[in-house]
Amino acid sequence: MRIVKLTLFYIVIMALAMALSLAGVRMSVALGFFALIVAAMIYRHIHILYRTNNMQQVDKFVRDRQKQPFFAHIYAIAYGTRADLINVLGDVASKYKQPTIKYNYLFNKALLEENLEAAKEAAKHIVKEPFKTYSACYIAALEGRTADMHSDKLTQMWMQPAIEAAYAHQQKDKREFERFASSSIDAARGVQKYALIHTFEQMKTDIEKS
Repeated sequence: MRIVKLTLFYIVIMALAMALSLAGVRMSVALGFFALIVAAMIYRHIHILYRTNNMQQVDKFVRDRQKQPFFAHIYAIAYGTRADLINVLGDVASKYKQPTIKYNYLFNKALLEENLEAAKEAAKHIVKEPFKTYSACYIAALEGRTADMHSDKLTQMWMQPAIEAAYAHQQKDKREFERFASSSIDAARGVQKYALIHTFEQMKTDIEKS
């Protein structure tokens, strides 16, 4: 359906460019107008993915694309059950060959399954920074190895407080969990912020139930 919509959109834009040309506007100007519209669309997508703090905007963006592998995972975080998310993570991981992407999904799947050994095995195959260090620090947090929870390689600002939140969650310390979860969310933007909000909501529920 999205392919049909995009095709129709580009046909309309091209038709408009042709109409402007026939009306006496130079073709280069008409095509430039078309290029500006396309650039604006690309910028909007990039802004929603990486920069916005408008979570309603992100939510609509995710819901509209929930059939795509990457967004299927994000959608399941927000709207699915734990079992749904585990199934989606396994399915999405099977679609990627690039090690860091594939094993990052398998790492998160193992965490949800509370299978620390499987998480460690997946982490061995995550070779790209800062995700390699993030997975190692996250495992350290779950094992209570506080000296190994910190690293200068955690270059995305949301990562270190997310590790601290994971440790507080493991310790069932609701107050510290909420403090670090809030710091992590505040440091993130776009889809990452959206995913953190819903992930931490579930983790908070887990603490309250324990």
